[in-house]
Amino acid sequence: MSASSKSLPAKIFDLLSSYGLAIIVLSFLLIITYFGTLSQKDIGLLDSQAKYFESWFLIHEWNLWGMIVPIPLPGGALLMVLLFINMLCGAVIRIRKGWRTIGVLISHIAIMFMLAAGFVSFIYKTEGAMPLFEGQASDQYQSYHERIIEIRQWGADGKGTSTARVIPMKHFSDLEPGRARTFFAKDLPFELQVTAYRRNANIVQAGEDEKSAIDGYRIQPVANAKEDEANTAAVEVSVKFQDGTEQRGILWEREFEPFTVKVGGMSYTLALSRMKWKLPFAIRLNDFQRELHPGTMKAKKYTSHVTKITDGREEPKVVTMNVPVRDQGYVVYQASFSQGTSGEQSVFTVASNPSDQWPLWSCVAVAIGLVIHFMMHLVRFLSRALKPKVA
Repeated sequence: MSASSKSLPAKIFDLLSSYGLAIIVLSFLLIITYFGTLSQKDIGLLDSQAKYFESWFLIHEWNLWGMIVPIPLPGGALLMVLLFINMLCGAVIRIRKGWRTIGVLISHIAIMFMLAAGFVSFIYKTEGAMPLFEGQASDQYQSYHERIIEIRQWGADGKGTSTARVIPMKHFSDLEPGRARTFFAKDLPFELQVTAYRRNANIVQAGEDEKSAIDGYRIQPVANAKEDEANTAAVEVSVKFQDGTEQRGILWEREFEPFTVKVGGMSYTLALSRMKWKLPFAIRLNDFQRELHPGTMKAKKYTSHVTKITDGREEPKVVTMNVPVRDQGYVVYQASFSQGTSGEQSVFTVASNPSDQWPLWSCVAVAIGLVIHFMMHLVRFLSRALKPKVA
C-alpha cells in the first residue's frame, strides 16, 4: 500500500511508531537535560526540575555573548509522554512477534514500565525531613517544599480541634501583590482573603506613610535561595467577619505565635507552615555518630542508631547514608546532621513512593531482555560459524 493511499489514522500511527520520532524525542531529551543541569547553579534544583523536566513547553534563555536569545523547547513531561507512545506503537505493537524478538520486546516493555514509575512517583510521592535530637522521637515528617495555610479552632478552655482546615500551596502560591483569592467554609464564621504571597521574605517595620502596612509591619521580599529548604515564605491575609468588619494579618513561616482571631467564645489560629504527614510508626534517635575523612571536616559516614516504635513494640535499627529503614511503604534515609547548643541533631529524609522499587525491577528486566537478545544472536552466529562449508 502506498503512503498516499493510507488513511489518516494509519499515517498518525506510522508517525508515532517511527524511528525518526524516537531520534527527535531522544535528541530533545539530551538538550533539555544539558540546559536543565547547567541551570541548577543559577536557579536551584527545584526550579530547574519544574522548568525543564516537569513542564510541557518552556523557553530557555540562552546567553549568547551577552545577548539573551529565547529558545522555545518541548518540556520533559511532553517528551516522556511521546517517548512512551513511540515505544508502545513501535517497539510493542508494530514489532514482529517471535522468539527472535522476545528479548527486545522484554527490554522495551521494561523501559516503558520505568517511564510509568516516574509518572506515579510525580503524582503520589511525598518526601520530607524529620530532624531528631538524641533521645527525641517523632512520627511526623515535614515537606521540603509544600507550604500550607492551616486554620485551627480553639475553645474557651484552650483545647483545640484534633484536625485542622488546610489550604494547599497550589491555591495561593500565584497570588502576587495585587492579586487576591477568597476562601470560605460552611462551618467557619468568616471568609479568608489571601494575597501578596512571597516564597522568601522577611518581616520588617513599615514606614509611617506606608498605607499597606499591617500593625506597623510589612513583608520585605528576599531573593529566592537556590535550595528551597532555606526559603521562608510569607503571605498577607484578611479575615472578613459576617458583620462586615475585617482583621488583617501577616503569616510568616518563622513567626513565634500564629495569627489569632476571636469569634464569640471561640478562637481561630492561622499559620503558614510546611505540609506535614504522619507515619504509621515512630522513630526515636538513640545515638548519632559522625565519621570524618582523616585530616578534614568532610563527612565520610553518618550513622544513626534508632528505635522503630510500632503500636508500642520497639525494634532497634541502624540508619546510614546508604542503608535506609523501610516499613509499610515508607523509607527513612540518613540525609544530614546539624550541631548546635542543644547537641547533635540527625536529619532524616522520609519518603513515601508507591513506585519506589519499580525502577530497580525495570533495570533487572531490561538486563534480562538484553541478555536473551544477545545470547540468541550469539547462538545463531556460532551455529553458522560451526556449520561445515560445502565445497
